[in-house]
Amino acid sequence: MPREEVVADQRRRLFEALIELINEHGLGGVRISELVARAGVSRRSFYEHFHNKEECLLAAFDASVRRLTIAMVRAYDPEMEGREQVHAIVAALFEATIARPSATRLVCVDVIAAGEAGMERWAEGTARFESFLREVFAQAPGDGGLPEPVAKAVVGALRKILYTRVASGQSDKALRAELDRALPEVVDWICSYYPSPASIPMRPRRLRAAGKSTAGNRAPAGGRRGGRAPGTLVTLSQQGSRGLPSGEHNLPRGFVEHNQRERIFDAIANLTAARGYPALSLEDVAAEAAVSLQTFYSHFESKEEAFVATYEVGHARAVGVCVEAFAEQETWVGGLRAALAALFEFLAAEPSYAHAACVDIVVSLPRLTERVEQARSSYAELLAARLSRLNGSLRAGGSSIVGEAVVGGVVELMHDYVARGLTARLPELADHAAYIALTPFIGSEAAAEAVSPPSRQSRVGQSS
Repeated sequence: MPREEVVADQRRRLFEALIELINEHGLGGVRISELVARAGVSRRSFYEHFHNKEECLLAAFDASVRRLTIAMVRAYDPEMEGREQVHAIVAALFEATIARPSATRLVCVDVIAAGEAGMERWAEGTARFESFLREVFAQAPGDGGLPEPVAKAVVGALRKILYTRVASGQSDKALRAELDRALPEVVDWICSYYPSPASIPMRPRRLRAAGKSTAGNRAPAGGRRGGRAPGTLVTLSQQGSRGLPSGEHNLPRGFVEHNQRERIFDAIANLTAARGYPALSLEDVAAEAAVSLQTFYSHFESKEEAFVATYEVGHARAVGVCVEAFAEQETWVGGLRAALAALFEFLAAEPSYAHAACVDIVVSLPRLTERVEQARSSYAELLAARLSRLNGSLRAGGSSIVGEAVVGGVVELMHDYVARGLTARLPELADHAAYIALTPFIGSEAAAEAVSPPSRQSRVGQSS
């Protein structure tokens, strides 16, 4: 074989072997000796191509993105009608996923195992797909376009839909059957946003009080302070010692233990946001939380267990905020919009927790990705529960795929802002998020009216 063909074949085999091993062990559990043995290349050949397994992972990601992109571009025909174009593109994406499920899983999530470099490459791939999608709609007949947040949400929804199915490990036949069933609903969902009404801006409106997100314990823009999730409790520098009074006291044991855990959660969120999870030491956590190491180990067995508990406590409180905001509204439309606004306000007021939940846990602990996806699915379950109370007159009915797509899209918007250091500006996404969530159920015109000034919201809520 010519030298260039030998090189291409070696790289292809290394990519395939690495993807298989990551699915089995995670990137941290991959050994170079096992990788080269499975790929059928020498260790020397590996190091001729890559410096380390992280570099190999990024190259595998690039190759997988290129394959998926080529499949979608080939499927695109400018002579087709708008819906036919979307159908052809999504069908090509699904077919490529069926052909190489593990490669799609790498593109959707697993590349994040490469750390910050993986996150950057992931964001670049997302931006490329968003741009392609917006160009497709820009050439579609009729007026209007696809706002940037909506395009980003569509990419996030497709990522969630595909990752959830390939991560389940089902057979190729079962995967094909499930994606074939989902295809028409996914296409209908995407097309429901085009053309977006003129009242929906192409980009989020910048809030006057919003500034760049602040990590750690500083209050976000507007003087808000959280305290409902880990990351914004009172710090040592603000009010002296954070611990309980030393010596004898009459405080109930349950209260003492609860207070200690809350301070540990807060310390982990703040220190992780400031320094990153890999640099997090238990000594620093204990000092920040004003507890002893012995006390820490009485609550948690390890740093990872405490970090995951911090994530889950914050997530439970975020869900609670959504439920409370929903319940305060008289209409389903008003409740959904209020819940999304409350979620974005909550995360903006909890910058350390937001960073831990949206960035740190997926970058530092990629093996917990499926656990994070399960937690995020609780928002889809909340949406489904609210929908079940209605009389079935909504356009999308009780479709689970639409609920999954909506949640995947909204999570993508949150993740993007937090990863770019714009946590304090999350509330400016509320209108677009509400439009994304409402459109499949009440139509784009009614959804656009619902996210307009409050004087118009009540009429839409009553009519729906």
